[in-house]
Amino acid sequence: MRSFTRTLTREIEVGGERLVLTLSKDGLSVRPVSGRRPPHTMSWPAWVCACVSGAGQEPTTEQLEQALKAVHTGAVRPDKTAPSGGHQPPATIEKTSETQGADAPRSETDKMPVLLARLDQWLNTERERFQQALQPGATAAECDALAAKLGRPLPEELRALLMWHNGQTPDVPGAFEQSWMLLSTDEIAEAKKELDEHPHEGWQKDWLPFLGDDNGNYRCLHLGSPGCPVLECWRGRADHPVIAPSLSAWLEAFVTALEHGAYLEDPERGTLVLKEGYRE
Repeated sequence: MRSFTRTLTREIEVGGERLVLTLSKDGLSVRPVSGRRPPHTMSWPAWVCACVSGAGQEPTTEQLEQALKAVHTGAVRPDKTAPSGGHQPPATIEKTSETQGADAPRSETDKMPVLLARLDQWLNTERERFQQALQPGATAAECDALAAKLGRPLPEELRALLMWHNGQTPDVPGAFEQSWMLLSTDEIAEAKKELDEHPHEGWQKDWLPFLGDDNGNYRCLHLGSPGCPVLECWRGRADHPVIAPSLSAWLEAFVTALEHGAYLEDPERGTLVLKEGYRE
């Protein structure tokens, strides 16, 4: 077998964009021609898993545009202060998330493609079975149809999440985060209609669910507040706490915690449990 004795670099064209592809003994990386930001990388094991898990299927035009945007943004620089092979305590995870924010795009919306690419890579290597439960991304038409039902534009961060994966199938048991499942455009519209007509105590019509737990509880975006904060809406409770200032802030904290080993998957129920000693 001939192995890599030196890196191999080639220029390719994808979606009308000229990219530099570099292959080495460790894996592959991609960046724009003349780009100076950190490239996006993938190990060979992650590449093999992506090929066989269905993650390598042809993307939609919108998904390709998001991916190319993420390539131009550059990958998040690794935290060199993190101890190798170990889990960080909660305070360190929170600090890491804030530190990465300094290298992130200026716009909160622009963070989404980068965060979703990191999440994809983690799922490819750590949770391949659950990734098969995720539906293909929503089309622009499906997102527009949801906006029409709501009578208002969709937040761009939510649109990016839905175009990444439009909910999950019940055929593979498992939760997206803890016991929360990713809702599709149709499920969001149905849950919103139900909550508006038969509201929980304290429910506001400016709230829009995007995660649900099959027990009538939801994580929602507050569309009437700047940044669209993320809050939890529980049946039978008057308090519905805000847990993140925006969807991208919530996703960044979640992905960072995943990458630092803060979660365990329950093999029977498929829930993704936050380890004791960590906090969101």
